[in-house]
Amino acid sequence: MKKSLIILLLLIASILIVYAVLNNPHEFSSEECLLCHVNYEQDPKDLIMPVTDICKRCHDRINAKSSHPVNVYPSPAITVPTDLPLRNGVVTCSTCHNIHKESVNIFGERTYFLRRPYTGRSFCISCHTQGVSEVSHADTLDTAHIGSRFKVIDPSEPLDEISKECISCHGGVLSRATTFGFGSGVWIHDDPSHSHPIGIDYEQSRIDRVDAKLIPIALVDKRITFFNGTVGCGSCHDVYSPTQMSLVMSNSGSKLCLACHAL
Repeated sequence: MKKSLIILLLLIASILIVYAVLNNPHEFSSEECLLCHVNYEQDPKDLIMPVTDICKRCHDRINAKSSHPVNVYPSPAITVPTDLPLRNGVVTCSTCHNIHKESVNIFGERTYFLRRPYTGRSFCISCHTQGVSEVSHADTLDTAHIGSRFKVIDPSEPLDEISKECISCHGGVLSRATTFGFGSGVWIHDDPSHSHPIGIDYEQSRIDRVDAKLIPIALVDKRITFFNGTVGCGSCHDVYSPTQMSLVMSNSGSKLCLACHAL
């Protein structure tokens, strides 16, 4: 019985490995090496152009709001592990990703070509909890927004992926009094008076809620992002923003609020 189980597991693993190879978009032929490398056999690190530019040829959304900054020097307070290599001292796509890895692991899970197994935010804290001397988004991952919560109003209305990612930590999983789930609803900050809906259609709200005094979406500051026309966490927040509260712009004088709401 035990031998049969081992044989079965090996068979399943073999099938998954074959699947990974056949469905790996980075499974390049020897002729395709020259698409990125000057001479792979002599020097694999000698590329025809900066690695980030190579990636952008296919991944044109590499600088999207949820993507990690590239071509930047790590903060002196951060120690980058040696298995997450910098290139000429800067963070690039290849710092976190190895495009020659398998696309799925033996369990059939996507690897995203990451150099370390992806287990949620633990991949991020490989760098972002080391030697951080100032309070930042990175080192408050385990205590963020205690007292804040997300209240679902309509589960049938899907949230954008960035909002789901935010709520997975900030939606009250680590907070006691919480209504947690996915769907359009209201984000209740530490101060209930600062509540804000997410997952709602902006233009439809402008029509339905005249009291909100929303300006036409075409006139909203472009730093505010909408997701298929809906409001999300990423509309007002950007985890890579240096602005207080990780806002996409300063809210001094209610500037952020007034970007959507007319006086």
